[in-house]
Amino acid sequence: MKKSITSLDLNLLLCLQLLMQERSVTKTAKRMSVTPSAVSKSLAKLRAWFDDPLFVNTPLGLAPTPLMVSMEQSLADWMQMGNQLLDKPHHEAPRGLKFELAAESPLMMIMFNSLSQQIYQRYPQATIKVRNWDYDSLEAITRGEVDIGFTGRESHPRSRELLSLLPLAIDFEVLFSDLPWVWLREDHPALRETWNLDIFFALPTYQYLLGAKRYLGAG
Repeated sequence: MKKSITSLDLNLLLCLQLLMQERSVTKTAKRMSVTPSAVSKSLAKLRAWFDDPLFVNTPLGLAPTPLMVSMEQSLADWMQMGNQLLDKPHHEAPRGLKFELAAESPLMMIMFNSLSQQIYQRYPQATIKVRNWDYDSLEAITRGEVDIGFTGRESHPRSRELLSLLPLAIDFEVLFSDLPWVWLREDHPALRETWNLDIFFALPTYQYLLGAKRYLGAG
């Protein structure tokens, strides 16, 4: 079944072009001003999209697969057309730009001030609209209705919010990580057993909502 280009992050094609030129994840990351892990994640998405390894590791670096070799000229032509478009003169910042952001409340309080300053420095006439992160926000990003989203993901293997479960069309960066804490009094009965997730959920708990997330606490 033919895939639609609308479901592919076009930044991945730039990464693919640079990987073809450099034959190295580290050198590609340096040219893109990102971390090698970010390039590795992009390559994993490209491999899933094309259903092909694209590159294999050799003592001399990355070697392209036959499919990658067959795409090399077409990819170079596509990048050249993109550069020609970007080289057209722009004498002033575009007007009327609108940026739609979606974020959970705690993250918005942390990120919004710095992000809005960066947007206004580059696009002084831009309009920024903020919405709360909800169940439809990921789909809104893939549909182009939201430009940037800030949300928490989880690392427990039983979670339905793992990073690995994000749609391929979503390009993401981990901004920071934190760990949950549980506070108990010294003589709490739960401390008589080996502490684990099952013990936690067996305890009476309270919950509160912050943004679009639900948080649990032990009672």
